[in-house]
Amino acid sequence: MSMLMRRPNASSLRAGADRPGAPHAATLSRRRRSQWFGATLAALMVLLGLLGTGRTAAAQSGGTLYLPMISANAVSAANQACELNAREEAVLKLVAEDPGQQRKEIRCNPVLARVARERARDMATRGYFSHVNPDGYGPNYLVRAAGYKLPDWYDKSDTANNVESIGGGYTDANAVFQAWLSSEYHRIHVLGTVGFYAEQEEIGIGFYEDPNSPYGTYWVFISAPKE
Repeated sequence: MSMLMRRPNASSLRAGADRPGAPHAATLSRRRRSQWFGATLAALMVLLGLLGTGRTAAAQSGGTLYLPMISANAVSAANQACELNAREEAVLKLVAEDPGQQRKEIRCNPVLARVARERARDMATRGYFSHVNPDGYGPNYLVRAAGYKLPDWYDKSDTANNVESIGGGYTDANAVFQAWLSSEYHRIHVLGTVGFYAEQEEIGIGFYEDPNSPYGTYWVFISAPKE
């Protein structure tokens, strides 16, 4: 069985599209609120186009496509800093080289990579599949707890998610990557096709395999703005 995870407090359906949680308007200053409304409007424009062509349609990008600046040497240095395993490295390569990628730069961040890998391991060893762990903590909380500084206007609630996509049961990097691209909200996150996610140029990839766990394989993609 293969699965993508929905936003934690959205529909009770567990398969299909996922949108990492948008920042809560009540926590925003007037200036930050204006910035977030602009990003949200852009996201809604993309989603309206998607809804007109069916929920599984791929996002159609307009204007110039910006291929991320990531050279072979940069990939090698990032892999060493993040200590990526072969499957995590394969996901990073797919994310960076996809022609629809809108992030202008992609950098593997060691802190985000460590959180992503621990998230994958934790889901496997504790037998759950969710953006929120059994202790009640979501990705924003866990990234901050690891010492990474997210913007102040990102949601600070314990279960908040502005940064993570996950997949379970996929045998290789290409399979989970294609599953993310086939889900409109995952695609927006992974490819950064709206400004909110395009600014998240620091990346962490996590993979963990346990044949005795419910899904066998667990994949985590975390992105965040530079500190």
